[in-house]
Amino acid sequence: MRSIRSRPSLIKDDMAVKFFPDKPLALLEKYICHSDGRPLQGEIDVYRQLSRELSASEDEWWVWHDLKLPAHSELVNPYRKISAQVDFLIVCKYGVLVLEVKGGPICLQDNTFHYGHQPNDPLPQDPFQQAEGYKFTLKDKVLNNVSRCLFCYAVVFPHEDSTFETRIYDNALLWTRGRANLFQGSLTKFILQVFEHDRMLHARFNRHYPFLNEKELLAIRRVLSPLIADPNRFYDATTLEWLQVENLEVLDGLQKNRRVMIEGPPGSGKTTLAKAFIDQHHADRGLFLCWNNLLMHRTAHLLKDRKGAQGPQVNTLIRFLREIAPEMPLDTWLNTTAADFYTLMSQALASAEARGALPSYDYIVVDEGQDIFDRGIDLLLNKLCGYGNNGLENGNVLILYDIDQSYATKGKDLLEIADLLSNYFAHFKLHQVRRSAQRPDIQRLASRVLDEPAIVLDRTFMAELYGVKVHCFDQLAAVRDHIVRQVLNPMRDNASSLNGRQCVVLMESTLLNEQYKDGPGMRFWLTIKDVEELTEQNVQDKGNRLRYTSILKYKGLEQQNVILVMTPPSSRNRYELYVGLTRAILNVELLIVG
Repeated sequence: MRSIRSRPSLIKDDMAVKFFPDKPLALLEKYICHSDGRPLQGEIDVYRQLSRELSASEDEWWVWHDLKLPAHSELVNPYRKISAQVDFLIVCKYGVLVLEVKGGPICLQDNTFHYGHQPNDPLPQDPFQQAEGYKFTLKDKVLNNVSRCLFCYAVVFPHEDSTFETRIYDNALLWTRGRANLFQGSLTKFILQVFEHDRMLHARFNRHYPFLNEKELLAIRRVLSPLIADPNRFYDATTLEWLQVENLEVLDGLQKNRRVMIEGPPGSGKTTLAKAFIDQHHADRGLFLCWNNLLMHRTAHLLKDRKGAQGPQVNTLIRFLREIAPEMPLDTWLNTTAADFYTLMSQALASAEARGALPSYDYIVVDEGQDIFDRGIDLLLNKLCGYGNNGLENGNVLILYDIDQSYATKGKDLLEIADLLSNYFAHFKLHQVRRSAQRPDIQRLASRVLDEPAIVLDRTFMAELYGVKVHCFDQLAAVRDHIVRQVLNPMRDNASSLNGRQCVVLMESTLLNEQYKDGPGMRFWLTIKDVEELTEQNVQDKGNRLRYTSILKYKGLEQQNVILVMTPPSSRNRYELYVGLTRAILNVELLIVG
């Protein structure tokens, strides 16, 4: 059985109330403002009163302030709004309550509310209709998986002395300063009265709502928390610099969906969005999954350096499965087909669940998803995220992928799997390469090689490209000699600006075998001083050494100068050629042997 006690953002606090975002009470005038900077005094006073009263309550409360919802119910939507912004959303065992707040003096004339005590400044929206619309939005579009929940709404005029005795609106749903004495001045007693009032109304129609249990409250909080980004933390200068400003517009789209698939080529901003997504969930327990080890270690280091944020657990898929099912040998995972891997995944998850060792997460990020689409990713997401073993429908998941970079040779199969997954996800496709530092000519070449791999041998075309060079060799020994002359020797020269930490040698997988044709592979030829294979241990080393690895192991990473060692380009190795080219930022040398 899954344990929920390990979820840091959802555990019980010492205080009876938890605010999202939790703003310092002494600074509310700074944080809760109009667009021109003037304090929203009505919301500020209600925030402070709720904090003071609910903190002393015997019940547990969760309060969201300024909650933005990505949709709007059509049941009550006279203003044809496509989104919603709730002043206060209150969750407790009694149900869910929308609280709409209007500060300052308010008057009612001809069934219309006005600011002030003269009927010449009507409110842009009827606050009762506004709150009711938000209630149905939550009920039908946001929390529609919680069937036993009582949804209510109320309106608060904290500065108005009138009691508004009228039959136009249900006075049981209205709090004003003039009505406060009915509840001994307690906003909490008013809220409890609203829940009881609505519960009795529903009972007349034989609809009964019991109190929410801890599992249901947990499910509601899991849904609501990912929709919140604390603007005072998320948009600080450090975060903006870390995210890169040009991606924030796309990031806003992430906030509107709990399960998102982003497809895009290297450099289109997928990794930046993943970092932003993780930063949004800084207080939650997360899992970052990828396929290759080097990307795992580089990502773990990157997130560790992110100050002020709790990073997710970072792992490769196989390492993760080995941790939850240690009884299954490593060779079992490595030497299997995709179909058998799916069966093994199911067995591993069942085994971990039976032992009570199956973890759960508030969110999961899958990077380079194309490499694990056909390895039971749906089973994993269902079990580890969301609730009720149904993470594909109620979990909080971000999947990043690029079909063109797949290890698999059957891209069509992966497209079908991606299409099936997209039934549960909002899907975005990024076409533009946003990696501004990468030379445009490298992008131009990469965009051609998937369809025309032999284009790299077209001297006329290649002569037009800046930052890209191609050399052809008959033997691997000649490749080694070229690397020594053109890369290694300049690195060793103190007068040269070239440094090993700016370079990497990426090789087609077949060239790293012990034997290539009638002689040794590239590992033998690169047994040279100041050259070493890139590993998990040295992936973050900044020393002046030249490192090499296979192209596929370097997926998800990038370097300023890339030396690609390939066999003659063809349909057989075009994917590795594409991946290798897209790892380069400034310069790429393509060394073709054979």
